Amino acid sequence: MGERLDSWKDIAVYLGREVRTVQRWAVARSLPVHRHPGGGRRPRVFSHKAEIDAWMQAGTPERLDDSVSVAVLPFLNLAGSPEDQYFGDGLADDVINALVRVPGLRVTARTSSFAFTRRDQNVREIGAKLGATWLIEGSVRRDRCRVRVSAQLINASSGFHAWSECYERELTDIFAIQDEIARSIAGALKLKLFPDPMPGRPTGDPVAHDLWMKGRSISQRFTPAALAEARDCYEAAIARDPRFARPYFGLAELLFYGVQFGLATSPDDASRARDAITTSLALDDSFGEAHALSGVLRGVLDYDWPGAEAAFHRAFELSPGSANVLIQHAWFYLVPRMRVPEAIDEAEQAVALDPLAPFTRGRFGNVLQVARQYARAAEECREAVRLAPELWWLHWFYGFALILQGKRAEGFEQCRSVYDQIHQPLVVGGMALLYGLSRRGAKARQLLAELQDMSETTHVPPMAFVFAYLGLGDDRVFEWLDKAIDARDPVVTHLPSMPLYDGIRDDPRCRPLLARMHLV
Repeated sequence: MGERLDSWKDIAVYLGREVRTVQRWAVARSLPVHRHPGGGRRPRVFSHKAEIDAWMQAGTPERLDDSVSVAVLPFLNLAGSPEDQYFGDGLADDVINALVRVPGLRVTARTSSFAFTRRDQNVREIGAKLGATWLIEGSVRRDRCRVRVSAQLINASSGFHAWSECYERELTDIFAIQDEIARSIAGALKLKLFPDPMPGRPTGDPVAHDLWMKGRSISQRFTPAALAEARDCYEAAIARDPRFARPYFGLAELLFYGVQFGLATSPDDASRARDAITTSLALDDSFGEAHALSGVLRGVLDYDWPGAEAAFHRAFELSPGSANVLIQHAWFYLVPRMRVPEAIDEAEQAVALDPLAPFTRGRFGNVLQVARQYARAAEECREAVRLAPELWWLHWFYGFALILQGKRAEGFEQCRSVYDQIHQPLVVGGMALLYGLSRRGAKARQLLAELQDMSETTHVPPMAFVFAYLGLGDDRVFEWLDKAIDARDPVVTHLPSMPLYDGIRDDPRCRPLLARMHLV
């Protein structure tokens, strides 16, 4: 293949572009960049000059700028019932999932595109905020067993309608409509169609599909009540059609969400998440985000990092334009493996694809904390809080970033405001850590006692005790780290990376713990 280019920088220099531009082209323009499985000292990406030359010759000036980018706005519900809005949201979400499979198409992620629900907003303004040059908008009306869907492809700079179509079908044909819309848009933009055949009908039960879409829509609110309601929807969908893969994915996602934020009601929730994602992939292995979640769980629960990378590799193949796949790979695989520059690259790509997603911004802030870029970390976390001030964990991310930046009083108050609102175990342990590090041992011990009392009646993840003992400078921190590994607490996999562990990482008792997680 000729001379090889062994890094993003080498590829960017050869093309005469910035690294970020080249990374966007790899996602959105099928620039031939290859990933090495696993880690080690080998470069993670490489390309060959001959491949780059052929790609350049095959392209046109229009294809070599960043012009082919699409945002799918929420489909307007014309049925009149607010209860039916989730159906339009689910339809738009499925169109997004279909479009991220199209090579050469940059697709804005759901969280950002769904921020625009009003139809009176200027298309130029929406396109500018999302970084999208094309917008897809539509409407949906359900009437008993029939559905009518209209969709339009609009140039965000001119307002010109490049394509529009109306579909009126039986409700059971909704999957064919999603596929037709995605294929028509790819054709209108003169992009190559899907590299693999689109998956077939995921379920023959329209009620099960309805429950899946409703659960998916509700889960995006990220409140405890919404998550419980979404879980009920997924379980009801599974009860109606046990061979419908997506609700198992949704259930696994919710269970792992609870585990990583200390909201799990049972120590078995992690293994339940693993079982659910395994079932989902056994039934349908064509969904990229399911492979990504499998990669997360293989890493943080099984410490099977080669298996995790293989799962993520498949996720990137199936969903090359997914912001969710990128941010999960960055935080749950690259950071524990201490491949921090690569994690920053991928987190930046995720933010570019999903600029209005508070969780993506917050995780990017976490990655920057690991990189010791504290000012940037605080700024990203501040923006995450601005986007979703109701989400308590974003305030915690922001507070801790401020403390690391040296703004201790401001950061401490930000974290304490979280504790005042929610006495969740990881927050209690985290406050004990902060009080201990502030030389207020009496208050830290009081919070440790609160944790011990909580453990009598509810599940307390081991990492909550790790935080408390770490703040107190108590050697029992190592005992509880060991317990966290036994319990497969996902937070412990950031022992090699997060700044809060800097004071114990050189202790000889730390290395065997890292070895148990295959992170040495």
